[in-house]
Amino acid sequence: SARGLVERRVGRPMSWHHHLSIFVQRIVAQAGAMVAFPVIVLLLWCMSVMVMIAVLTPVRLEWPIMRRKAALFLYGAAYVVLSRDPAFQLPPDPGRSTAPVVAKKRIVFVRHGESAWNECFNRPFGLSAFVRVFLAILRELSLLLCLDSVFIDSPLSSEGLEQARLVEQLLDGGPGDELRRLCENAVFVSSPLRRAAATATIGFARYFGAGRPLWILSCLQEISRNVDTLALAAPHTPPRLSFEEMAGVASAARAGSATAMSALSRDASMCLQASYHFGNKALDSDGAARLSDFCQWAFSASSPATTQQTLIVAGHSLWFRTFFQAYLPHSAFHESKHAKIVNGGIVTFDMEMLQAEERGLPEYRIVTSSVRTILGGFEQKKATRVFGR
Repeated sequence: SARGLVERRVGRPMSWHHHLSIFVQRIVAQAGAMVAFPVIVLLLWCMSVMVMIAVLTPVRLEWPIMRRKAALFLYGAAYVVLSRDPAFQLPPDPGRSTAPVVAKKRIVFVRHGESAWNECFNRPFGLSAFVRVFLAILRELSLLLCLDSVFIDSPLSSEGLEQARLVEQLLDGGPGDELRRLCENAVFVSSPLRRAAATATIGFARYFGAGRPLWILSCLQEISRNVDTLALAAPHTPPRLSFEEMAGVASAARAGSATAMSALSRDASMCLQASYHFGNKALDSDGAARLSDFCQWAFSASSPATTQQTLIVAGHSLWFRTFFQAYLPHSAFHESKHAKIVNGGIVTFDMEMLQAEERGLPEYRIVTSSVRTILGGFEQKKATRVFGR
């Protein structure tokens, strides 16, 4: 911090809490390195096996797919080590702003269902964890020669598919009245990661079957250095859903015209619009820029969001939690700042755009009293987050 820097320069000792902060940051960094090493080894090993298969196999291979898969393995290994995606400083406290409100949007956050990565690493640890990881590695090896992966851009697990179907079932029942009302006049957007796109496509299939698009936004890509936050889809290309996810879309395709829903059940990508998918996050990027980019897109007069007052956003837990930390007044206490939305959970709130200052940049603020749970809510286990200074 600035105080610690001044103390070091003038020779005064740092306070005890400063020493504690530095010690904790070092421990976290060492723990991250311990986790990163086996992941890097696995990625490089998979790439080596893929190269050997490509050289020795007599079967004709699709070289563009092989090149992209090898590039993703290399980039994933580099990203785990070099990325500073989660390290950034929050924007100024929106609760202190006195600027007038010039626009307001209703935002609905929909967290994706459980992914294969969550199934391996986020469930309670025990003997079954080793079995899950072993089976995931075997599945990864079986996918080496195609543009698919268990770890990179991790797809929905079987439980995640069920959680996505719960959204669709909610829209069918009486408790879904509010969500149905919001969806009738909404723009649907998703992260370029297929678990989010699949959750949205399955949960809201009736709207996409009627011809409405699901916009893929690069700025919604998850905030983390883990390889499951890297997208398989190339720039301006919609995410390619897994076979199981496609089957889930087909089973959820019930509403809308018969012709449209029949087409959606055959090819879910027909509703995915990737004009705003600009490719994977860069090594030198950070999550704060993507949060700001989303706010600008949501209130832009030239984006599809301008056509409706409601945005349905399919995305990720850390991105959502950081968004609440950034745009809720910093003095306000709310569980959304500390706990993740559960897999398949839905939370809604009002977002305000405040008049731009002289420098020309508007400010954004979440109305604290407007944050409400529609489905699932927040995890009971709280998590902490450390930001770069």
